[in-house]
This record gives sequence, structure tokens and C-alpha cells, in this order.
Amino acid sequence: MLSGVGEWGGWEPWVLWGTRLVLAGLLVLVGTSDLRSRRIPNRLIGAGLMIALLWHALAPAGSGLFDRYDPGALGFGASAAGAAAAFAAFLVLHLARAMGAGDVKLMAMLGAVFGLGALPALVLAVFAAGGVLVAARLFDRERRRAVAANLRTILAGRVAALTGASGPRFDPSRDTADRLPFGLAIAAGATLLAALQWRGALG
Repeated sequence: MLSGVGEWGGWEPWVLWGTRLVLAGLLVLVGTSDLRSRRIPNRLIGAGLMIALLWHALAPAGSGLFDRYDPGALGFGASAAGAAAAFAAFLVLHLARAMGAGDVKLMAMLGAVFGLGALPALVLAVFAAGGVLVAARLFDRERRRAVAANLRTILAGRVAALTGASGPRFDPSRDTADRLPFGLAIAAGATLLAALQWRGALG
């Protein structure tokens, strides 16, 4: 039995593990959906957000859902603040057309799962996973060629702008070589953070 679980009074360990498994299952569904259709269903995000908020509001107090030795709720306030902060931070990227709306909502859900205090670690884990995904996808020859062509277009446009001449313009929504399934990277980053918390690697 995990340390701390036995001190939950009327709560049973299956509630803890059931919550973990349900959220893990939602992340698998999110990653699969984004990989296949480049869409993240709102119902999955809504379910995950509701589960996270209820968990942190009702479960016995502890150091987080994935803490190995002191599992428990961070409190509704920390969970809601994590969701709000993640949404606000990634909304900026969405407005800059660097991230889809579904990705922003997924980050908000995970902000609720991990809480405000773990948000910096979550962001680092997500972007690390995103970097690995980008590197892996560049092994595809056709995708490399498309990326190189887009970079040439961007560079030519910048040079033309500096000289006052008209040049090619790059439209991310139209000319992108391939829309990265960033929901998959977000799911992988969340899994990495959960594993690090389980191992006690984050203090």
C-alpha cells in the first residue's frame, strides 16, 4: 500500500487509482484523436476538467494526484488557478496563430490536474515533448522539403521587407508544411510530469 493512502479515512485506494487511470485514458484518447484528425474533442476536455476540479475539491488533502508518498488534493483554488493560468498563457500562443484552440483548452485541463504550482514544470515538459516530436517528424523527406521551402519563403519575404520591395508572404494557416499534432506532445509532456512526480524527482 502506498504511504499516505491508508490515512484517507473512508476513502478507498481505488478512488485514487481510478482517477489516475481515467485521466490517463483521456490523454490517450486526446493524443489519438489529434494524431488522426488534428482535432481534440471538447467532451474529452470537459470531462477531464470536471474530474480534476472535483478531485482537488473533494479528496483528502495531499501533495497532488500523482505524488507517490503523499497523494491527495491540492484544493479547489489551486486547481482552478492552474487551469486559469494555463488557459491565459497559451491563449496568447493561440492568438499568435502558433497553437490551436483545442491545445489551449487541453493545457487548461492539465493545469487543473497538476495545479498552479506545477504549471512551470508542465510547460517545460510539454515543450520538451514537442521538440522531440518535431525532430522525429523531420525524418520524413517530403516534410523536410516542405519545411525548407517555407523557410525560404519566409526569408525572402523578410529580405524584401527590409529593402522596401514586395516579396512572397507566408501564411501559416495556408502554407504550413504540416500541422503538428501538438495535442500528442501535450499528452506526452503531462505523462512525463506525472512520472517525475511519482518518482519524487521534483522535490
